[in-house]
Amino acid sequence: MNSGYRRQMAERSVPLFSIGAVARMLDLSAATIRTWETRYGNIVPQRSQGGQRLYSRDQVDQLRFVGGEVARGRRPGEAHRLLAERVARGDSFGGTRLRVLLAESRLGAATVLKELLGGDAFEVLLATDAESAEQAFRELGPAVVVVDADDADFGELAERIREAGVKVLPLELLERPLALVDELRLALQ
Repeated sequence: MNSGYRRQMAERSVPLFSIGAVARMLDLSAATIRTWETRYGNIVPQRSQGGQRLYSRDQVDQLRFVGGEVARGRRPGEAHRLLAERVARGDSFGGTRLRVLLAESRLGAATVLKELLGGDAFEVLLATDAESAEQAFRELGPAVVVVDADDADFGELAERIREAGVKVLPLELLERPLALVDELRLALQ
C-alpha cells in the first residue's frame, strides 16, 4: 500500500463509499438514505463522474447518528434537526473532530495548545483578541471555548458565550499542563 493511498484513506472528508456500501454498514435501505438526502438536505454526498453517490467517513458517521436516533424512537425530521444543531456547534460524530476555541493573549499558550490538541480529536481555533474570538464563535460555533477570564474583554465574551449555552473553560485549567510541556521541551533540548 503506498503512502498516498493511506493518507487518502485517513482523510475523513474524502468521498469513498457508495450508497450500497453505506446501506450495508448502517443496516439502512438505500431508499431511506436517498429520501433523507432529498427531504432534509443535511447529508448530501458528492457524485462520481458517472453520477453515483459517494459518501465520506464523516457523512457515514452522521448517517449513523441519524439512524441511531430514529432507532431510539425519534422521528426522522427530529433526528435531522438534532444533526443540524450538532454540526452547527461543531460536535463530534465518531471520528469527527471536536471544535475548540482558544481565546487568550496573555500567556501565549495558543500555539502550544494547538499543537497539543490539534490532532485527530480536536480542531483548535485560535483568537488572540476578543473581537476575533467573538467572530470565530459566531461563524464557526465551537463546542467548547477556553477563555482567559483575567482579561476583561475575554471575561465579557465568556459571559455571552455561557448565555448562549456553550461550555466555557478558564485558561487557568491549562496553565499547569502547559508548564509541564515547557519543562519537557527544555529537558529534551
